[in-house]
Amino acid sequence: MDERSDKVIEETVDQIVKLFSPSRVIEYNTKYDMDGKLRSFKLCIVGKIQDKKKMLTQIFDEVDSEIPYDILLYTDEQFEELKDSSDAFASRVNQKGRLRYGK
Repeated sequence: MDERSDKVIEETVDQIVKLFSPSRVIEYNTKYDMDGKLRSFKLCIVGKIQDKKKMLTQIFDEVDSEIPYDILLYTDEQFEELKDSSDAFASRVNQKGRLRYGK
């Protein structure tokens, strides 16, 4: 990952953290073009989430990024329950993703 790509992801995570104060943000499934430039990335946001649809709408309305991104949401309880389950996607995100915020 080049410095510019890392900065774009970091700025996106910072905006999300300011809006929602999540427990953690994990970067996963980052895509690059043939020249090694960032094409898109996905973030898993874990936290106190009351209304997933409303939160997603607010993120995509208010969080700007020059690189396309997607969001996956888990409540703290959901993520804790699923992160160690080998057949759950949360487990894959937890094991292979890069923690960008939180513990």
